[in-house]
Amino acid sequence: MTLRFLLGSAGLVLLAFATPTSLFGQGLSDVMLYSRMDPLGSARSTGLGGAMTSLGADLGAVWSNPAGLGLYRSSDVGISLAVGAGGGRTTFAEQTGTTAAPHVIVGQLGAALTMPLNHPHFRRGTFGIGYTPLRDFHQRVEWEGPQSGESLTQQLALQAQGTPFDSLWYSQPFDADLAWYTYLIDTVAGSTDQYQGAFDGDDVQQSLRRDREGRMGETSLAFGTSYDDVLYMGLSVGLTSIDMKRVDVYSERKLIGPSPLDRFTFNDRLEVSGSGAFWSFGLMFLPEGTPLRFGWSYRSGSVLTIDDFYQVDATSDFSDGSGFEWNSPNSYVQYRIRTPRQHRLGFSWTMGKSALLTLDYGYADFAQATFTSNDFREEDVAAIQRDIDSTLIAEQNVRGGLEFRIQDTWRFRLGGGWRSEAAQPLRGFDGLEDGTLLEDGAAQIQWAIGGEYRAETWYAGATYRHTSTEDARRLYALSPVIAQGRTGLGLLMLSIGARY
Repeated sequence: MTLRFLLGSAGLVLLAFATPTSLFGQGLSDVMLYSRMDPLGSARSTGLGGAMTSLGADLGAVWSNPAGLGLYRSSDVGISLAVGAGGGRTTFAEQTGTTAAPHVIVGQLGAALTMPLNHPHFRRGTFGIGYTPLRDFHQRVEWEGPQSGESLTQQLALQAQGTPFDSLWYSQPFDADLAWYTYLIDTVAGSTDQYQGAFDGDDVQQSLRRDREGRMGETSLAFGTSYDDVLYMGLSVGLTSIDMKRVDVYSERKLIGPSPLDRFTFNDRLEVSGSGAFWSFGLMFLPEGTPLRFGWSYRSGSVLTIDDFYQVDATSDFSDGSGFEWNSPNSYVQYRIRTPRQHRLGFSWTMGKSALLTLDYGYADFAQATFTSNDFREEDVAAIQRDIDSTLIAEQNVRGGLEFRIQDTWRFRLGGGWRSEAAQPLRGFDGLEDGTLLEDGAAQIQWAIGGEYRAETWYAGATYRHTSTEDARRLYALSPVIAQGRTGLGLLMLSIGARY
């Protein structure tokens, strides 16, 4: 079955055995990648750590809680632009390195139109429309270090055992077949289906570099109003879009050893596009005569239809000056992921006109996610779903922020948050936890700091935000060394808008 899901996930997409861990780890990673959101709202919502469930009169309410649109007294239009760098600090084989890739991403775009409703209890209503980035995929991370007597070529030889060399193109076109045609593996003398790796006992320098770009975003249409300026309610519907490209480059270079092979490289390319729909509903309660506000919002899951293109090529260079290269076939598959429902609770305390405190709690059970595809065999889809059910867990998300106001025009904000892991530690071929973590499934911390100037009819602000997530993986399935580190994303967001 020439599908990426049957080839792996922990590092390079090359695996040795058809076990549930190796076959379906990539399905788990995809559910995490496209289900776990990290939205970028306005400068205000980002500066407050995203804790906006009990706040409003801000374009960030289109995503966080549409009931917050009911707090508007005027109309609003705004745009945000972010300059950032996604990367990581990693350690592999006692070598530590830091990498990052700069990029520019469009932040939130939106408008809110407030109008009278001419009703004794529902006095105003606000329509909001906006685009919000849900995930910024941009990232460059590298792992590199020496290994003695260990090589991916040994894994590829083990993977090919028992398969005649003239059948590798059919059964293993993305890995062992490439290794065969680039002489990274060869048959044992007198055999047509027993193999040995080109690096066997050599000391090699191993490296894996990941370059990823793209975004997941949503375009929403929302409406919010209030009952006697005490109970606020809102509804939002929208479309989610996904566009992501990823290139993993794995290479080994001989340091010391008898092998005639000097170096080899695998280039692993993935392009993904997709779309889905969602709806959300929210409430806010502002008790009369108190500085307290309470909020709740519910967001439905989305059925995301994903189109997946995948291709691998391999090259090798030998000490006699010869070199070889081979390409895999192109793989096109489509699958669907149903993301989990989300609940958020919020509390805020307004301290006169000088400051406010806001806190949020979010909950999403990723074990509710489902995976389906007409391009897979039924038994493979069922196995991926079993892996999702047994590995993914509920996420707890805590966010908070402080806003200080100086006179009537300046705002300074501090915010941050923590979200728990959404997946259990991964297990090895023996069924025991092996110290690796599901990519995008680990716990995350984030913090933000920013400021904003607000005039009567316009505003402008800037916020810096940083996220950090634990990472632990193997560069290939049978590597004896686990690469450790943290990946992260730093963004400087600039916002400008007008009210009328």
